[in-house]
Amino acid sequence: MVNEARTTATRPAPRRPPRRAGERGRSARNHEDRWTDIVERAGAIFYRKGYEATSLQDIADSVGMLKGSIYYYIKTKEDLLYELVSRAQDMFEATLEEDEETARSPAPVRLRAFIGRWMALTSREREWGLVAEREFMRLSRRRLRRVIERRDELSGYVKDIIRQGIDEGAFDPTTDESVGAAAIFELMKTSHLWHRPSGPLSMAELGDWYATFAIRGLGGPRWRDRDPG
Repeated sequence: MVNEARTTATRPAPRRPPRRAGERGRSARNHEDRWTDIVERAGAIFYRKGYEATSLQDIADSVGMLKGSIYYYIKTKEDLLYELVSRAQDMFEATLEEDEETARSPAPVRLRAFIGRWMALTSREREWGLVAEREFMRLSRRRLRRVIERRDELSGYVKDIIRQGIDEGAFDPTTDESVGAAAIFELMKTSHLWHRPSGPLSMAELGDWYATFAIRGLGGPRWRDRDPG
C-alpha cells in the first residue's frame, strides 16, 4: 500500500542557509558534491539491503556524517528514494534520443537500436536501474504518480515505433501496441534478475537477442530484422 505523501512531487532541494556573496560559489559546489555523495551511497545501500531495511543511520555512517546532519539535506528517507528514481529516469530517458539516420529508419531498425541503447545503459548503471525498478512503488502517491507519468513517456516511444512498423507492413497489424511495449520493457528490466556479467552473453549480446526476439514476435518472418543491406 502506498504511503500518503508528506512532501511534494518535486525533487527534494538540498537546503542551503544564506551565504555571503564571496562564499556562495565554493559553498554551493561543496554542498552539491556532498548531496551527490549522499544520494550515491544511499543507492548502494538500497541495492544491497533494500529500501525498507535501510536506515538513515546506515546512510549517515556510509558518508561519515552524524545522523542529524542528514536532515540538512532531506526531510525523510523517501526524499532519497525519489531522488534516486528520478535520476535513474533521467538517465534512461536519454535512450530515447536518436541520430538523424536512425530516426529516418524503418521501425525494426529503430527498435533494435533502442533496445541496444537501453541494454548498454543497464550494463553501466546496474545498481541504479535495479533500485529504481524494485523500489519505486514505495513512493508516496503524488511522487509515484509523477514517476508513472515518466514511465508512460518511455512506453509511448516504443508504442510509436510499433505503430510505425504496423503502418510499414513490417509488424503484424493485429498487434496490441500496449502489450507489445510492455513485453519489451519487461524483458529488458528483468535482465538483472538472472544475467551475470561472467555468463556466456554480454549485456550487449543479450540486447541483440532481445531485439531479434521482439522484432520476430511483432512481425514474424515477413521482415528481415537486421538492418536492410
